[in-house]
Amino acid sequence: MSSSIPPLFCPECESEYLATATECVDCRVPLVTEAALAEREVEELPPVSELVCVRAAAVGWAQALSDLLVEAGISHRIEAVRDDDDDDSLKKQPTSRLPYGVWVRGEDIDLARDIDARFMRSQIPDLGEDLGTEPSMGAPDDTCPACGDAFPANAAECPGCGLAIAFEE
Repeated sequence: MSSSIPPLFCPECESEYLATATECVDCRVPLVTEAALAEREVEELPPVSELVCVRAAAVGWAQALSDLLVEAGISHRIEAVRDDDDDDSLKKQPTSRLPYGVWVRGEDIDLARDIDARFMRSQIPDLGEDLGTEPSMGAPDDTCPACGDAFPANAAECPGCGLAIAFEE
């Protein structure tokens, strides 16, 4: 009498294994049942051109905001901000100061901006309560919302405190 034991699958490469195996030899991840494999949903984010930028900032700030978005369950993407030139080149700044955009789906933007505003207030307590949930609110277009210093129109970064600013078009 032989009972048929269903095979297991690698959730990464989808290779099939005998039920006695526990780990994929190539991917080094635990194997799952066929039902678990079918249930998994890989939620691909569309290209950045179809997403909304929450904030453009230095890589450390963008990563910290990313961590908060992960905690909130908001799918997002971090990508270096591109020049507006036709050649789609990276901003011409030193790599350590290159602004990185944190991008989310349109339906997640309100919650993401709320998280961003709370994070900004936690990092820069002197912002005051009149700062809105949108990154550019709370200060005139030619002053930094964090430190209040003046900066040139459409500047990517405040010369006073280094805060990267995202402008909506």
